Amino acid sequence: MVKGRSNSLRYRYPLPVHPVDLPQLLPHSPVSWVYWIYSYVKSSNRITKIHVEITGDEFVHILVKEPSQMIYLWDNGFFGTGQLSRSEPTWFERTNALIDGDGQSNSGTPLERITEQRRWERSQFKKRRVEMERQLLELRKNGGTVEEEAVLLEKQRLELRNFKASQGSDSLTAGSKTFYDFESLFDSEGDLARLEALELMPVEAIFLSFALPVLDISATALFQRLLDYKNLCYDTIYPMIKQYVAYHHYRSHGWCVRSGIKFGCDYLLYKRGPPFHHAQFCITVLDSDENHDYTWYSSVARVVGGAKKTLILCYVEKLKSEEDIVNMWLRNDFTSVFSSFRVNEVVYKRWVPGKNRD
Repeated sequence: MVKGRSNSLRYRYPLPVHPVDLPQLLPHSPVSWVYWIYSYVKSSNRITKIHVEITGDEFVHILVKEPSQMIYLWDNGFFGTGQLSRSEPTWFERTNALIDGDGQSNSGTPLERITEQRRWERSQFKKRRVEMERQLLELRKNGGTVEEEAVLLEKQRLELRNFKASQGSDSLTAGSKTFYDFESLFDSEGDLARLEALELMPVEAIFLSFALPVLDISATALFQRLLDYKNLCYDTIYPMIKQYVAYHHYRSHGWCVRSGIKFGCDYLLYKRGPPFHHAQFCITVLDSDENHDYTWYSSVARVVGGAKKTLILCYVEKLKSEEDIVNMWLRNDFTSVFSSFRVNEVVYKRWVPGKNRD
């Protein structure tokens, strides 16, 4: 994964709404005023609404299918996940490169290819280490001396270092490049079909329609699609409010927020984004009065700690009555609804006897 200047330029905007670049204004010059106003009007009309398709009834999927809009949302805030990719929607480029017989796309090695390569390198390294351990065990069984064992260990260490250094980008053996249904990948004109869509989490779609004017659907229409308005009550809307309040809280503080389901939590927090570094924090969203036993906390902290991340318990506390919140919701006063909650955070670290003796 390249972390140089190219990524810094590509991902320079943390949100899909960009600041307006205006020329220098000279107050005493009428021409400068005219040019400044012209630049402002021209720049302020650049926002193009992103089209979303909402499918499903019981399980709702919020999809962006236009390729340029998919890349725009990913490059400007890392919103959504490619349905056929790990995160960034790269299926079309990867498949094109695979069909052409090339392992890389024009934009560089994709994340899926890097992960596959690293797994293969680790497996080869482990096999080499197991073989060396077998050699050492055979020497001990045959009555080898301490000096012979020391010589063998030094030789093995040198071999492992050289083997590790020799593993590069070209060390990956060719994997399976066959498709189960090859013809279904192409359209009627013989071109590779655009089968991948960018799927947004419900909280991401709410953020991009309520907090930012990006999607071509209003917050009211989105909530009517996500919730059952026929049986609307506080228990119906609260789970979504709780998740969005926590999401909006961290987005407003400049964090890149991604789904944390892979680590058993609600969200992952990146300082800049996935292309630059790993997530630093795992967020678990809880009610202000929600309690669990020690086993629950220890289980979550064990998974998060094993991934070298910090677990944060995010407690969402309501400041107004349930009846008032429902009434504000029915009036479509979502700003007042989300302002009726407060976020409190607790950093949780698992106590390990061998490491935390003091």
